[in-house]
Amino acid sequence: MAAAVGTKAREHIEARKSSAATRLQLEFSQEAYERLLELKKVTGSRTNAEVIRKALHILDWVLAKKRDNYQLQLVKDDQVRDVELVM
Repeated sequence: MAAAVGTKAREHIEARKSSAATRLQLEFSQEAYERLLELKKVTGSRTNAEVIRKALHILDWVLAKKRDNYQLQLVKDDQVRDVELVM
């Protein structure tokens, strides 16, 4: 019986790997979860996963620009501030 359950579990995992999406379970503090929900609302995202995908896209873009020696600046009216992201 245990072997059959193990086989079924492996088959389920293999089926999940071959699908277009991968399921991921995350743990958030209450504060982080509330922030996620706020970002979901502000960005008009339909799901929490969409918020995470958008955040990953932005982080990937910023890191690519940093690798290419670009500098990040905040510009407001005539004020320009250099920003350094430490990661």
